[in-house]
Amino acid sequence: MADYERHDLSDELWIKLEPLLTGKVGDWGAVAKDNRKFINAVLWILRTGAPWRDLPPSYGGWKNTHRRFCRWRDKGVWERILEKLIDEPDLEWLMIDSTHIKVHKHATGAVGGNQEMSLNKRGLNTKIHLSVDAHGMPIRVIITAGSEADCKYGKALIKDISAQQVFGDKAYDTNEIIDYLREQKIEAVIPPKYNRKQQRAYDKHLYKYRHLVENAFMQLKTWRGIAFRYAKRTASFKAALQIKFIMMWLRIS
Repeated sequence: MADYERHDLSDELWIKLEPLLTGKVGDWGAVAKDNRKFINAVLWILRTGAPWRDLPPSYGGWKNTHRRFCRWRDKGVWERILEKLIDEPDLEWLMIDSTHIKVHKHATGAVGGNQEMSLNKRGLNTKIHLSVDAHGMPIRVIITAGSEADCKYGKALIKDISAQQVFGDKAYDTNEIIDYLREQKIEAVIPPKYNRKQQRAYDKHLYKYRHLVENAFMQLKTWRGIAFRYAKRTASFKAALQIKFIMMWLRIS
């Protein structure tokens, strides 16, 4: 093994990840000789939130690394790796929620206008909408401007996922979401809003486990490149989330 930094992929994780990557022996096209160095370079950028230009030379040239990250993003490579890892999620429970991400000034000014960000009293914000399984492992993610209502994306976080129960806070107590869950014969563990004319019953004991989705957000935000949005393009920010999800799933696979 080469001399890697302490936050780089361990040998154990690399053994799990390597077969899922493109450019290995047997794949179409050229064989990549530096997949591990490339992945470690991307992890360094996302963990630190540093500009690509500040990538340490030991990880290779920043231009080629950034170009390759974007190529994998545009070809859906990160997404396909994640799909292979989300093999058998525990869908007894599905939990949905959202969190705000502060947008750094360097993320503004994308060609064609700012992407998925809006202004509030604390500045520009982006919102991550997330669904996780019964172990708090990420299943689906949607990125929107920070001003978008949670309930608008609740159904999209749930659709076509065969869970037994769906957990959410009061923001998801809408007729559309509740009716959809009833149609799918999924129990809604969602407290009713106080202004509902007819209050719904929900399992208050099970609802206490909703903290698992909050724990997932805490894990995401241990990487500075996710805790703050530095990417101009939403696609790049979503790729960063997919890479973090890959690391989370690798550790339990």
